[in-house]
Amino acid sequence: MPVVNPNIQTIKPRELRELGAGILITNSYIIYRKPELREHALSKGLHSLLDFDGPIMTDSGSFQLSVYGEVEVNNAQIIQFQKDIGSDICVPLDIPTPPDVSRQRAESELAVTMERLEEAAGLKGSSLLAAPIQGSTYPDLREDAARKLSGMDFDVYPIGAVVPLMESYRYSDLVDVIVASKKGLSPAAPVHLFGAGHPMMFSLAVALGCDLFDSASYALYAKDGRYMTSRGTHHIEDLQYLPCSCPVCTSYDANEIIKSENREELLARHNLYVTFAEMREIKQAIREGSLWELVEQRCRAPRSFTLVLNQR
Repeated sequence: MPVVNPNIQTIKPRELRELGAGILITNSYIIYRKPELREHALSKGLHSLLDFDGPIMTDSGSFQLSVYGEVEVNNAQIIQFQKDIGSDICVPLDIPTPPDVSRQRAESELAVTMERLEEAAGLKGSSLLAAPIQGSTYPDLREDAARKLSGMDFDVYPIGAVVPLMESYRYSDLVDVIVASKKGLSPAAPVHLFGAGHPMMFSLAVALGCDLFDSASYALYAKDGRYMTSRGTHHIEDLQYLPCSCPVCTSYDANEIIKSENREELLARHNLYVTFAEMREIKQAIREGSLWELVEQRCRAPRSFTLVLNQR
């Protein structure tokens, strides 16, 4: 699910469906904080605000909490707001504990998250409700949290606070976190890997049991002039030829994209095309029974993935 910033939209949400997105995710806290967005969402609904007729998941402000240390809303308020604006999947205000913190901090913040999730379960309405699994880089905390949450009334189980592991190429630690979380959940539970947006790691995550992904990387990478492939990322200035046959890459060459006034949008479109192409390839591999072969192919590309295979 592509992340849509309600303030800045590199590509209009209705166009995202044409590019392959069947579901979006946006930030309810940003909408809550901005009066004109809040008024529109409350009066006409979230789907009208984004002009998207498919399902929309809303995050709660946990990202802002991790960056700034506080937010101007409590758990019950933001859950009620998500319900009021017609979110299809609501996310409670969990605490995204980063990797490598002390066990005492991880346990303390996880306890607060679990209290908030219990509160959220009691406030559940007609919307689906997500239960983020936290616990930093302590597998036993992740597994225990997942086991407790699986016995409550939730619909989707995001694995949270893993972006720092992906950004630092700590795929072995990421595997441990995912496996620990899966061990505590029912095999049928839908698992969402928060912040996973690069196509090169989708196959590994799917093989480990993840079903849903979200990220703003398609737009963030485009803003930085970065061109995604299923094997890694290139700066567009470093490319003479474009190794892709999406509509962007067959209509422009690398130099034309570099010089275009719409460079950011063109790169964002390409990044989305390659993202959804990789998902379709993974789905076909699942049907053919060849997913692990695809994982091995992808792991041979980035050095960090090869290290994961060697370590395990």
